[in-house]
Amino acid sequence: MQNRFTLTLLVLVALTGPISIAVAWPQAETPPEEESQETAQPVEEETVTAQNEEALGLLRQARSELFKRESVQADMSQRATLGNYRFVSSGKYLAGTGFRTRVEYFVELGDMQGQFLEVCDGQILHTRREISKKEPADAGETPQIELSRRDIQKILKETQQYLDLSEPQATAAMRAAEIGIGGLPAMLASLERTFLFDDIRYEDESGTPVAIIQGHWNTMQQETLQANLGTMMTQVVQFLPDRVLVTFRTEDSFPVRIQYLKQLAQDRKAFRPILTLDFSNIQLDKPIPTRAFSYLAPPGMEERDETAVFIETIKLAAGGSEDASTENEQAP
Repeated sequence: MQNRFTLTLLVLVALTGPISIAVAWPQAETPPEEESQETAQPVEEETVTAQNEEALGLLRQARSELFKRESVQADMSQRATLGNYRFVSSGKYLAGTGFRTRVEYFVELGDMQGQFLEVCDGQILHTRREISKKEPADAGETPQIELSRRDIQKILKETQQYLDLSEPQATAAMRAAEIGIGGLPAMLASLERTFLFDDIRYEDESGTPVAIIQGHWNTMQQETLQANLGTMMTQVVQFLPDRVLVTFRTEDSFPVRIQYLKQLAQDRKAFRPILTLDFSNIQLDKPIPTRAFSYLAPPGMEERDETAVFIETIKLAAGGSEDASTENEQAP
């Protein structure tokens, strides 16, 4: 059960960001009771509270550049230290025009294995999370499979009515919509919504010039997360990051690394990585077969429709009322 808990958390955090835990967390799971030993090498960071406009501008520019690409193909790898567990997983990221995406990766932990699949054909985004035993299951034991879907065109249509609002409200609505669209732009939108970016620095990594931005929790979003998690907050707090570092190639603003950091209890200025997501073998604007964005749901299983949830998030972000739109209240 402890392995299953940690594996599920990794799937949620790595692909959608910490804020999504409050929405998608499987309430039946039980977290491990023991605290992990702080053995990882700390990362020194200064605490700054103000938003750095240059850092925020780079994050937004990177997201904008991703939407302009004809296609994106990249390998994904993750290194994680969650509680007492340390492991690596790998996968593939594909994106095409018209909001078509495919994100897939596989991870093993102890006697458990998990697979995440997110596919969008430009209209419907399908998500599949599966956790099972490595060995064939006993007669009475079946894999844990969660299926969901959302209509991204309805989500985008909902956003249109808020574009004439004042800048803060319109921007908030757009960020909420982008989170619902999925893929790398959704990850960056989630980071912008969840964190305040207070620092930027420029370095050279193996001959490649990069820019690294640092973020800490947006207080309002942190309070929302705590409220949504309720009594589970005390159980999962050890797995939630305190800081995030995002590394971009300066030549094209592509996000090559997202690293979540946890504050060390004995030193308020020291942090250790708990999850690092790297993108490599990056290919931009190369042809991708159309079939890569096709999805066939497992027979006999229903998908949970999350369209209305994301539409409501957009309304709240824009400060709209529940009856701001009646057309998109229910997804088909």
